[in-house]
Amino acid sequence: MADTSPEVMHRYRAMLLARSPEERLKMGCSMGATTRSLLRASVLAQDPHASPAAVRRALFLRFYGHEFEAAERERILERLGQDEPRPAGSAKRVPVNWDDLEMALTSNPGEWTCYLDLKTGVVRMVPMDRLNDDDDGLSEDEIDAGLDAGRLIHVEPLGSRVEYGWMEEFTGTVGDARLRDRLEVALDGRGAFRRFKNVLLDFPAERERWFAVRDERLRAVAREWLAEQGIEPTTTPRASR
Repeated sequence: MADTSPEVMHRYRAMLLARSPEERLKMGCSMGATTRSLLRASVLAQDPHASPAAVRRALFLRFYGHEFEAAERERILERLGQDEPRPAGSAKRVPVNWDDLEMALTSNPGEWTCYLDLKTGVVRMVPMDRLNDDDDGLSEDEIDAGLDAGRLIHVEPLGSRVEYGWMEEFTGTVGDARLRDRLEVALDGRGAFRRFKNVLLDFPAERERWFAVRDERLRAVAREWLAEQGIEPTTTPRASR
């Protein structure tokens, strides 16, 4: 049952069509990443100890479960849980480039697709539009071959809502009431990330504290992601700024 009037739907569709195809693609990718992040958070909220395989199954059922007959759906669910639990000692040891991985986790899914190379530990970033493709970029055939061989792993970005949540939490810990009010105003509406950082420029100590908080959260997410992929990093993250 739709609770939106035809007139509003028509105006909304006209607003979307007024944007360029590239803008609509970026919006779709961003909304998709946000939806996945919210659903994953919902699964973990119900079961904080849910395994990576359990999360994958929940995502599959939510997005694609209705597209398959029961028997086929059960076969897919079984395959999604084949690596649970992971046998002891089976972790892949990888010289992870932590700066690369953190950049990939916070990348814009409408602009980049990122893959961790398990042999070198670097992240290969492929532009969505391929306009900036060069001799060093991965071709589609190389990507497919790398994924099939298990050398490349797709890095799913966190989505802007995750980092926005970090900024909201940080704002709540600010002791200076005037600064806290300014940050709350900065977080309201589009352009919140830029405004938030601009406000902190006038408060060097709080700005450094924000970077330390963000680094800690991002590093924890990176470690969690590596563990979900069965990867044991042989390198350590750089020291926090």
